[in-house]
Amino acid sequence: MRDRAMSKSSTGTSVHLFEGWQLTPEGAAIHRGERTAVIADLHLGYEWARGAAGDCVVAHSLDETLARLSLVLDRAVLAHLIVAGDLVESPRPCPRTSADVCQLRAWLAARGVSLLVVEGNHDRGLLLSSRGIPRTADPLPATCAVAGWTIGHGHRPLTGTRTISGHHHPVLRCGGTTAPCFLVGPGRIVLPAFSSNAAGCDVASASVPKDWCTIPLRCIASTGCELLDFGPIPALRWRLRRLAR
Repeated sequence: MRDRAMSKSSTGTSVHLFEGWQLTPEGAAIHRGERTAVIADLHLGYEWARGAAGDCVVAHSLDETLARLSLVLDRAVLAHLIVAGDLVESPRPCPRTSADVCQLRAWLAARGVSLLVVEGNHDRGLLLSSRGIPRTADPLPATCAVAGWTIGHGHRPLTGTRTISGHHHPVLRCGGTTAPCFLVGPGRIVLPAFSSNAAGCDVASASVPKDWCTIPLRCIASTGCELLDFGPIPALRWRLRRLAR
């Protein structure tokens, strides 16, 4: 079913240009004029949070994040990276999560890229500085703006005519394959999770937020190497239902 759906529903490209933003297979939105990339839902420290709950998970979230960011930085000359919420899995004090955040900031700084983090629901109460996560730093901002676009996490309603958000971790499940995806429509970009640990909201079958139905959103799914345009969500759902018969 996957091959049939892709052949009938999608056109593959290495990047997707949308209203001044370059969307990448890694899950980033790049604004070349502002030399800025926006990503969301890194969930650093996932393994440490799971470990605190009694699970044993191999350390991987920082390495995966840096590997994806290397690909993003190869695509454009960037000066700024914005994380649109959920930088970490848990805001509770954790030396290993703090170390991961410090390494991320240092890695970016060595490449001339600044880091701005917008608060997400997993970041509530998180206090971030260049030295990690001290208790004396300023709270994270709820939103920021780039080229007339309001950037926020999306766990609360965003005001503005053009918004970029994360939070919902949109994915497309088809034929036993799950692919992270962007949702794009007039003045709206919903980012996929940058972390592979984030469970996804299936845009083809799951109950989706009501505001996704108020504007015509298209599903731009990532294979990891290219982006596939599956068209408007309502039409995509209809096609996949027919293929499943």
